Parts: sequence; structure tokens; C-alpha cells
Amino acid sequence: MSSGRETADLILAEARAMIEESGDNAFRVTDLASRCNVAIGLLYHYFKDRDGLIAAVRESQFLAHIESDVAMLSNIVSHEGDLDAVLKILVDDFSDPRNKMRNEFRLDRMDALVAARHNPDLLQRLTEAEARLTAEIVATVQQAKIDGLVDPAVDDKALAFMLEVIPLGTALSNVYGDYMPDPEAWRALLTRMLVSLLPPS
Repeated sequence: MSSGRETADLILAEARAMIEESGDNAFRVTDLASRCNVAIGLLYHYFKDRDGLIAAVRESQFLAHIESDVAMLSNIVSHEGDLDAVLKILVDDFSDPRNKMRNEFRLDRMDALVAARHNPDLLQRLTEAEARLTAEIVATVQQAKIDGLVDPAVDDKALAFMLEVIPLGTALSNVYGDYMPDPEAWRALLTRMLVSLLPPS
């Protein structure tokens, strides 16, 4: 027998698949119940109503993978304090515009932001989720300062914001065409920018 959390996660995963296949407008709770082989009442027990289900899907899109990325970065900073390892994960992984899997994650985050544009409740939900995430990034930045990886003069919130903005912005690679920078040129620019954040020698 699945636990309540497992059941809710399974329902959410199926709802997300349906919404990503057909969009919010085509999403029907009866179809979800059928696909999950559960009563409609159980869906509402976990997610209140149809809007609650859609909001939960959008939040999961917004947070998917980014939470584990932040945890991974925090672990490297806290336990290794290794500049090369930090640069590798930020430049070669998080901010690689040609990484197709990461590109999907970025577009999912953007889908959630677009869905919240005219939905104050969802916007508030994403704002609260982002606040939790940013608090972790700021804590990682502060630890990086202690470890001598970041100049203490750098503003914590500004750097935390930049660390999310650059990877998300690389979704423009979908439309950049012939203007896409050479991979090594992009890597060199990012590395130069991040190295400039080191404490003065």
C-alpha cells in the first residue's frame, strides 16, 4: 500500500504529464482519476480542486531539478571548497546552453512563470517557493565567502539572483540560431566573470 505522500506524488506526476501533453484547458479531473485508477474524491483530498492540481503541477515544473542543483552546489561549496569544482558545475553544467536535458528544465520553469502571469494565487505560490530556494542559494553564497571563493564585498542577493538568471536565460539558445556563441567562447566568458568574484589577492 502506498503512503499518502507517495500517492500524492503519483497523482501529481500523472497530472503533470497530462498538462504537458495537452495544456491546462484540456486537463480534466475525471481523466486524471481514470489514469490514476483512483476516486475523484481522493484527488481533491490531496489537491483541493482542479485549480489546486494545476497550481501544484506548475510549482513542480518551477522547482524540478533546480532544488537538487542548489543542494549539489551547496554540497560542493560546504564540503570541498574547491574553486575548480564550483566553476565546473556552474559553467559546464548549469549554464550550458547546448545541454538539451537542461534546456527542457529551463522551459518548464518558464512555463510555470507564464502560467502565473494572470494567476495571482499561482504567482504567490511560486514566490513562496522561490523564497525558500533563494534562501538556500544565499546561504551557499555566504559559505563561499567564508571559504574564500567569493569576495565579501559581493552582495549576497545580487549573486544569488545572477546564479539563477544566467542558466534560465540560456533558454534563448532555442532561437539564437547563427548568433549562438562558440562553446569555448561562452565558457571562457562565464569563467572570467565568475573568477572576477574571487576575493582580491
